[in-house]
Amino acid sequence: MSEAVVEPIDRYDILLNEDNEILIAIHARMDGVKTPRIFYDGRDRILLYRTPDQPVVLADVPGGVRSALQQVDRILMVEVQDDSVVREYMTPMKVVSKLPAVRAS
Repeated sequence: MSEAVVEPIDRYDILLNEDNEILIAIHARMDGVKTPRIFYDGRDRILLYRTPDQPVVLADVPGGVRSALQQVDRILMVEVQDDSVVREYMTPMKVVSKLPAVRAS
């Protein structure tokens, strides 16, 4: 497995609408997405697998969205480059007691 890309809070956005639906926007990656999935343990990090071998850790999750993250089973992911949407995909999300271990790059 490749090492994780760690994105601090200033590199992604989390949007929560009035229906508690969540959108996360990240910087676009060059390659496509294959069977994406998200894991969240209720703390300050989200683990996104864009592909089975490409983990992305979203660090410093704001406290204001943590409870909402624990209530959803899918998240709309949007990849952006130069203020343009490159791709978007609905991603299953699972709340876990502990995030799988990944090594930071």
